[in-house]
Amino acid sequence: MGSRALEYAAVTERVALGVARLEGSGDAARAYSLATETFREELSRMPVAGRVALLREQHVDERGRARSLRSEDGPGVLRTGDVVGSGEVRVDLAVEPVEGLSLLVKGQQGAISAVAAAPEGTMLRMPDMYMSKLIVGPRARGHIDIDAPAAENVEAIAAALGRKASEITVVVLDRDRHRDLIEEIRRTGARIHMRPEGDLTPSIAVGLRDSDVHAVIGIGGAPEGVLAAAVVKCLGGEIQARMWPVNRAQVQRLREFGLGDPERKLTTDDLIRGQDVVFAATGLTSGETLEGVRYFRGGGRTHTVVMSTRPRMIRFIDTIHALEPDAGLQGFQR
Repeated sequence: MGSRALEYAAVTERVALGVARLEGSGDAARAYSLATETFREELSRMPVAGRVALLREQHVDERGRARSLRSEDGPGVLRTGDVVGSGEVRVDLAVEPVEGLSLLVKGQQGAISAVAAAPEGTMLRMPDMYMSKLIVGPRARGHIDIDAPAAENVEAIAAALGRKASEITVVVLDRDRHRDLIEEIRRTGARIHMRPEGDLTPSIAVGLRDSDVHAVIGIGGAPEGVLAAAVVKCLGGEIQARMWPVNRAQVQRLREFGLGDPERKLTTDDLIRGQDVVFAATGLTSGETLEGVRYFRGGGRTHTVVMSTRPRMIRFIDTIHALEPDAGLQGFQR
């Protein structure tokens, strides 16, 4: 898998170069459709046979009501279950066309495009719904328990890092469903970064040494949980999770996917089996880990992170792209 890492990075870069032009556009459906179309086009050039195991295709509210993220359902749009690529090596793909879709179209920070790949059959398939997550970096691995109160986990993370609870920062999505969770964390003295959208981006930061983010706690999208597991596999952290159905229909959907016990605790190895995984993400708008796309006359500049387990590596890539034939003839920006 790792030998293809830079090719996956090139995919997210091409997606970002197209979609970031819609920053501040207010058109979420157009941005999502363009991202999935570009992902399909770019993944089709990969020398693999990639099955799209997980893909965010709809927005589900806290009552379980779903609406499509697409502006249209044409033949070029990527869908869950699609097989793309021109090779014979079979892989599972988890695709995040745009994490932070509303952030992008409002011109706010923290939107990315991401993809993870692992050998076929190793990614846990699940419906597009909510998932409760607890994510930490390498030093806190083995010290957490999603079944324990949040305050106990905060204290355990702080102890593992050799800090006081008041010296760590926890990321929580700013949602009504997290009111009690936020109050519980506050009572420990820990700092809280309440994000308006997206828990995958801070999951990357959690795994990096000397990061200002030490844990991600709360309920977010299930597909992003598998992408976070890919990050954790590469960076050595830990994720514990549990599906979070909000109605009987979602419980039935879990059974159809072979997840008959919605209360089952899911570990990193449940979400992605084995130790062979690649993850790549490119910034759309600037955030805590990645810079957003910057355009110049005839070209653009991207900032990408790519990581793998075999070989174990993480690489940040700052790339200048000439998108028109005469771009750069007057000199590239530094």
